[in-house]
Amino acid sequence: MNSGDGTHESSRCPGCRVELPISQWPETPKYNASPECLQVAGDLLGFEIEHQLRLGYLHQLRIDAYGAQHVRVGAPRIGPVFALNGLYMFLERGSGNIDVRTAHGIMANSFGDWPELMPPESVGRLTAYDVLSAGGVDEVEQAMLAWAEQVWTSWPETDREVIRKLTVDLVPARYFRR
Repeated sequence: MNSGDGTHESSRCPGCRVELPISQWPETPKYNASPECLQVAGDLLGFEIEHQLRLGYLHQLRIDAYGAQHVRVGAPRIGPVFALNGLYMFLERGSGNIDVRTAHGIMANSFGDWPELMPPESVGRLTAYDVLSAGGVDEVEQAMLAWAEQVWTSWPETDREVIRKLTVDLVPARYFRR
């Protein structure tokens, strides 16, 4: 959007820190994200759906990477736990979409004292915008995997260890592929 003086207005996402042109996308209190970043997340979902045969196996990973990168302080504690659980299960245990969603259900029904995890100062250099802008399907696939890995490793090792232990304690081993 042009401000009339030759410059373009932009917005910085409070979660991932990406700077994007102002949009008309509505705000949502669920994520620590700008409306513009939420629009990118929606566009990335659309790209995934257009290329479902190729990218469908990354559906839950995309959700969890975005969630772990846009944690709102004061939000229900279960959100970051589930986002990090999904990243852990995919990246370290080889679990897919259905295994992760099943684990979320098992965890939600068997536990309630979720740890309070505070998002790190930096949540990775890559953002949903970088993934969406990567190019064709091959490039988007590789960017999505790199993005998820960066988000996971950006969280302190102590938090990742809490997630590993909680997951192993609550989720039956059959939902881990390695």
